[in-house]
Amino acid sequence: GKIFGISFHALPQSLVPEYGYIPSFLVDTCEYLEEYVHTEGLFRKSGSLVRLKALKSKLDQGENCLSAALPCDVAGLLKQFFRELPEPILPPHLQEGLFKAQQLGDEKKTATVLLSCLMADRTIAALRYFFNFLRTVSLRSNENRMDSSNLAVIFAPNLLHSNENEKMSASTEKK
Repeated sequence: GKIFGISFHALPQSLVPEYGYIPSFLVDTCEYLEEYVHTEGLFRKSGSLVRLKALKSKLDQGENCLSAALPCDVAGLLKQFFRELPEPILPPHLQEGLFKAQQLGDEKKTATVLLSCLMADRTIAALRYFFNFLRTVSLRSNENRMDSSNLAVIFAPNLLHSNENEKMSASTEKK
């Protein structure tokens, strides 16, 4: 039942049509948050640390408690989930290549797809699912103020975290 701080590949999975097997927690939180996609500041406004800690504890004990939680708390849990993975979901050995691919012109998409071929299938499926969810959030940015740029600023440190919990360097953050 533990969700936080365990290997991505050891997490309980749910079969999602068109995506494959996705960590159940990721599916549950994204589905819950889709109901609140219009909420202004979703992901930017912090939830209560006390509530987050209690929710995290309940979830790690196998309790299904998301439906009773506040959207800002669930959004905070989602960020924390990615941040607490033992290894970042975007493999460290590919991060520099992914940064460089984003600086390319017409070849950006091709280079990114080629680099993604070096990732595990489950990782690709989860990233496709999650990025599609973020796209849904950004499409409502006129209401929630969370355009793709704001979402990138919020999620980059969680998806690209280092194992040492050190702060992301300014140049990495800019990339």
